[in-house]
Formats: sequence, structure tokens, C-alpha cells
Amino acid sequence: MKEKEDVMPETVKSILMIDDDAEFCSIIREYLEKRNFRVECAYSGESGLEMLLGQPDFDLVLLDMMLPDMNGQEVLRSIRGVSRVPVIMLSALNEEIDRILTLELGADDYVPKVFSSRELLARIRTVLRRNERSVQQSGSDDVIRIRNVELNKITRDVFLDGEKIVLTMGEFTLLKAMMEEPGRVFSREELVGLLSGREFSPFDRSVDMHISFLRHKLKDDPRKPSHILTLRSCGYSFIR
Repeated sequence: MKEKEDVMPETVKSILMIDDDAEFCSIIREYLEKRNFRVECAYSGESGLEMLLGQPDFDLVLLDMMLPDMNGQEVLRSIRGVSRVPVIMLSALNEEIDRILTLELGADDYVPKVFSSRELLARIRTVLRRNERSVQQSGSDDVIRIRNVELNKITRDVFLDGEKIVLTMGEFTLLKAMMEEPGRVFSREELVGLLSGREFSPFDRSVDMHISFLRHKLKDDPRKPSHILTLRSCGYSFIR
């Protein structure tokens, strides 16, 4: 009997892996292709960007932090200038400042390179599921406007005072949920479920980090909030 992780996705997902370690790429590609993913590899930041621009139908990018020609964060910044494709950053380092900066630049997840293949697979599937939930919205209520914030569910664009702001998939997921039900208090447990679908842990600070980034991008002062309200021991709410 096969393990649960070996269940094939219904459709083949295409992944671009940008990493200068050819042996590592080969191992990951072989593992993922056995699970019905299509994986293409680029061994420099420049070639990775060229592949992404030449083939814009990639479903996800695995991006190494340390590349021979460009810093991974520079590559991420360039990707976010042209595409909202989900990006998982891979790094041999596990410094908090790197994780925070990478998420602020628009990465959807950050995975230290000391990981099991099964963990990477789970992270990939979580990000893809989250992305699919966001793009499957349709109907006449595709745009939400609350005061000076506008959110488009289909294009996943967000505007503040008419100017576009760039959000990660996680930030967009939380903002969309709260703007759809302004005034409702969302518990941290609910928001963790929206982000990853995993079981809630009281030590999980991912939601607080995403909210902090959201506030910064919405120019919201947590001491005098105009958008996101914190209710101590309860959760978060988008102000009507």
C-alpha cells in the first residue's frame, strides 16, 4: 500500500527550480516527477528569469537563496515585477532576518535546505492549494472596496489609495478573508487554517507575521489602526 504522500495530483503541475546545485536539482526533480509533477531546472538567476518569461505557465517556482550570478532575493524581486506565480525560497541558511525579508519581498514560503523530500512535497502542495483557492473565485462580486482599499479576487490585485501594492499569497489570502466579512473577528486558529490547513499550534506565529507585513503594506499603525484591528486573546478583524 502506497503512503499518502504518493497520491498523484489530478493534473500535472509545472515547477521551475532555480538552483545552481545540479545534483540537488536532479534529486528533487526525480522525486517530484515520480509524483506527477513536471520539473524544469535553471542553474542561475538569469537563466531562471529567462525561462519564466519564456514559459509563463509555470505553476510554482523553487528558488535558491544563493546563486552564482544573482542573490535569490534579487531574483524574487524581479519575478514579482512581472508575475504572481507562487515562489518557495530554499536556503542553506536559517536566519530570521532572511526569512522576514524574503517574505516581505513576496515569497509564499521559506524552507531551510535541511528538509526531507516529504516536507518539501507537503509545502509545495499547501502553496498550490492556497493559490488555487484564490483563483477559483468568480461572479459579480469580484472586487471588494472598503474605504481606500480595493481587492480584486480574480486578478489578486490590491490597491491602496489607487496605487497597487504587492502582497504574498498568504497575505492576500488573509486580507481577502477579512475584507469579505468586515467587522467579523477571525481567530488565529481560523487564519492558520486558511494559510496552511494544518492543525493549529499556540506557538505558531506565522499569522502574526503575515498580519504585521499586511499592516506595513497598508500603512496601518497598530496603535491607531484604520484597517486591521487586533483583539487581544481573540484574533483579528478588518474594520468596516
